[in-house]
Amino acid sequence: MDARDSPIRERIRQKTEVLIDRIEFIEHHLSDAVLSDRILRKALYKEFQEAMEAVTDICALIRRTLHSSAQDDYANLDYLVGKEIIAPETGRDMKTANGLRNRLVHEYDGVNDRIAYDAMQRLMPSLSRFSGEVLTWLNTDRMRS
Repeated sequence: MDARDSPIRERIRQKTEVLIDRIEFIEHHLSDAVLSDRILRKALYKEFQEAMEAVTDICALIRRTLHSSAQDDYANLDYLVGKEIIAPETGRDMKTANGLRNRLVHEYDGVNDRIAYDAMQRLMPSLSRFSGEVLTWLNTDRMRS
């Protein structure tokens, strides 16, 4: 491992810890109550937004570690899939999750809370899988270096 990569790799680990923390919070609080409790719903939407911001930051940092310039969120996910850092299914699901994040943040055409809730439930395992695949890559790459 190149000495100058160490701070970047540490930052990837930190961002992954943030992601795991957000996942755990969401999974602990995600229930049908989201549909009737505005405060809970907004809190979970914010946690999901922060989880996806961690994902996109991780992708950009990994590209930097591999001496490749970061691009847009979707191209960065494709890059990680191409480098076999994350599985194609994970990449696809992270694109879907990023789209949900964008809808929640920008409220494009309003947000259907039932659809958002169902999507969050469906995407939580993929967010966990992403963090696991990134940590596996970090640990495997460290052993090779």
